[in-house]
Amino acid sequence: MSAERWVDPRAVLGLGPGADADDVRLAYRRLVRRYHPDVSGDPGTAASFARVTRAYKLLTALPPAALPSAGRPARYRRVIEAGEDLFALGQVLASDPDSGARAEAAKRLGLSGRVAAWVFLRRALYDEDESVASQAVRSVALLGARQAEGEVASLYVRSGPALRRLVLEVAEATLEPVFAGALGAARGDADPLLRARARGIRLLDPA
Repeated sequence: MSAERWVDPRAVLGLGPGADADDVRLAYRRLVRRYHPDVSGDPGTAASFARVTRAYKLLTALPPAALPSAGRPARYRRVIEAGEDLFALGQVLASDPDSGARAEAAKRLGLSGRVAAWVFLRRALYDEDESVASQAVRSVALLGARQAEGEVASLYVRSGPALRRLVLEVAEATLEPVFAGALGAARGDADPLLRARARGIRLLDPA
């Protein structure tokens, strides 16, 4: 077997490179609830639980300066005010002119741990700004929102190379079944590197 590709531990938790310490803790708590065999009642989630725990330990062992300080940038006032209100975060996604605020709202929806957040995240997959769509892909993975499979596959097909690579990176890091459709499309990609990468990814078996 070839050497295993290095995966950013943040990506395993469904987070991007700018995730702060609070994001890491919250994502870990959400995923532990989903994957701990004692909580899920499914012994098949043990491998996923081990991967998530290892990623969390790697991140918390980093020097404090390696993770950004916790806290939302002041310019994301509407995101701060929304708190954990899914509807209010959805309103930011729908109407805020700042793509950074929209991406932050998409991240908070993923970190909510509530599959109902998909109703609002769906819009972000069609956002004209790739940073927002990228965050939506990560959030869908964090939620394990299987109903997003077709939309994520559609995003892969209509996107350029950078966003296609991002979809494959998140699929490879999280192994979430929501990426099955996107991987099916990627295995027929005109780019031989993307084809090869997609063919090497084995997703978790759906529950």
